[in-house]
Amino acid sequence: MHPLVILEHLGLALIGLFFVWGGLNHFRVFREVRAMLVERGWPFPGTILALASLWEAAAGAVLASGFYTVWAACALILFVALVSFLLLDFWNQADEARAASLNGFLLNVAVTGGLVLAIALALA
Repeated sequence: MHPLVILEHLGLALIGLFFVWGGLNHFRVFREVRAMLVERGWPFPGTILALASLWEAAAGAVLASGFYTVWAACALILFVALVSFLLLDFWNQADEARAASLNGFLLNVAVTGGLVLAIALALA
């Protein structure tokens, strides 16, 4: 197998497992995250959190597998965009909360770049 193919699979696995961990970890801290959603006035916070966490973990697992890369990366880009704009609203925050949300937002921008690269490699 060509070294570039190995690197591509390694990159997909690392990005995918990042999302698998994130999605599954939400179930470990379910009460805390649900409480944050309740505080923000979200309807059906438990249901939304469970579905979003499953979406994140499942799409991450598919991406890590190397199959359906374009579809998995697109699902994760949509997930990251929604989370970034709905939960990391640094423009509505101040001080330390603003800095933390901005850092999370910028991290999500970088991760989205990796997902775009995954799509480009899959379509090449």
